[in-house]
Amino acid sequence: MTTHGSNKCHWLCAALAAAALCAHAQEVANPAARHPEADPRNLLPGHWNGADLERRSNCSAVQNNGDHGTYADYYVSFDRPASLMGIDETAITGLTCTYLGNYVDDRFRPQWNGTYTCSDGKTGTFQSQTFFATANAMSIRLAVQLTGSERCTVDAILGGSRF
Repeated sequence: MTTHGSNKCHWLCAALAAAALCAHAQEVANPAARHPEADPRNLLPGHWNGADLERRSNCSAVQNNGDHGTYADYYVSFDRPASLMGIDETAITGLTCTYLGNYVDDRFRPQWNGTYTCSDGKTGTFQSQTFFATANAMSIRLAVQLTGSERCTVDAILGGSRF
């Protein structure tokens, strides 16, 4: 076999190996695909301990602008027939807040939007930006617009862990 023929053999072997890999890849499930048990509605319900982090801007009371955070306990619930998701939050300060809204399942980007009320009188609306959920960790990023006596735009992350 000549050098030229040897290169043809290498190219042929490489092409056959690539074709075999492609055929095998079609048989194997996508490892990044969300499995039913990874659905946030299956992972999020229950109690979580963590932090509520907020980046506030455009506040009517300028001193409320900036980054804020507090320890929080969350209770997450779903009402599947009505597609409602709720979070009851209790902060270490004693403040309680409730997030309640419509949940729309989407394998790639679930959506949750609704209203926000707190025991200190704060009210607003929110829309989810991202969801991350495993059996032991959760992170929900929300775009919140306070609409009561204090008006702020809030970029919030509700994060928690559990055993």
